[in-house]
Amino acid sequence: MAPLLAAGLALAFTAQAADYPSKPIKLIIPYKPGGGSDVIMRIAALHLEKILGQKMPVVNIDGAGGAVGWTQAAKAKPDGYTITQLTNAMIVREATKSANVTIGDFTPVANIGFVALTVTAKGDGPYKNLKDLYEASKARPGEVSLAMGVGTPAQFVAAQVENVFGTKMKLVNAGGGADKIAGVLGGHMDALVEPVSSLAGQHKSGQLRILAVLSDKRLAFLPDVPTAKEQGFDLTAGLFYGFGAPKGTPQKDIDTLASGIEKLGGNAEFQEQLKKIDFEWQFLAAADFGKLIAAEHKTTMEIGKKLGF
Repeated sequence: MAPLLAAGLALAFTAQAADYPSKPIKLIIPYKPGGGSDVIMRIAALHLEKILGQKMPVVNIDGAGGAVGWTQAAKAKPDGYTITQLTNAMIVREATKSANVTIGDFTPVANIGFVALTVTAKGDGPYKNLKDLYEASKARPGEVSLAMGVGTPAQFVAAQVENVFGTKMKLVNAGGGADKIAGVLGGHMDALVEPVSSLAGQHKSGQLRILAVLSDKRLAFLPDVPTAKEQGFDLTAGLFYGFGAPKGTPQKDIDTLASGIEKLGGNAEFQEQLKKIDFEWQFLAAADFGKLIAAEHKTTMEIGKKLGF
């Protein structure tokens, strides 16, 4: 009877494992509804529901630059039924010592893509490309202003711009994206660091001019904009967007989720929706996503020390 019992238990366990997911999977987004992260992850969740065969209710938990939502996600039962968004902002929070939760509290599931960061100026201003901004900062050390937000990825990238230029710039804490853009359009600041998705429309209309996209290659939806590398400046920076689960989540569940996410790459409707919001799909499975996070963590922590955090 013992062998039969053992076999029965093994079969029951296998069936239970194969049943995942057997109920809705909660997706915690650590920001307010309507923002870039919310829009991207909601679109992904909607299509994942069809692939996984279960609802994926989105729960927005805003506060402390994402720390409140991430803390709740990290404390959730690691059973595969609570996942969250992983992005660079979490690493910046750790580097600036402004959150108790870290990206290390999560198991990477998969990355779905990137939003390139940019250096952008006023459309009818004096800067036509990144070299113009560099020449100005070289001629007027400490006077050419670059808008960013303290404690955000933009601050860390602004520091990288200054380092690559090898000149002294005036890094201005202008706040969020809207405030940075207003400052540049009003002529109060020379340029800003901002994700491309937040200002592609204003670049196309001529209000703003993206001096460089900080990606490895030109973006398909902005073929006229050169990369920083093309202009002689070795700088790449972007925001990754991926899924993570609380540490301890069973590997089989991570694999099931990652497999479902990978299938989004062949979903024509989903891919078309991403194009409309200027988001570049790039799937990375758990292992490769983990390597990306480790590399970003190392770079960000090094910059944080140089910035005095």
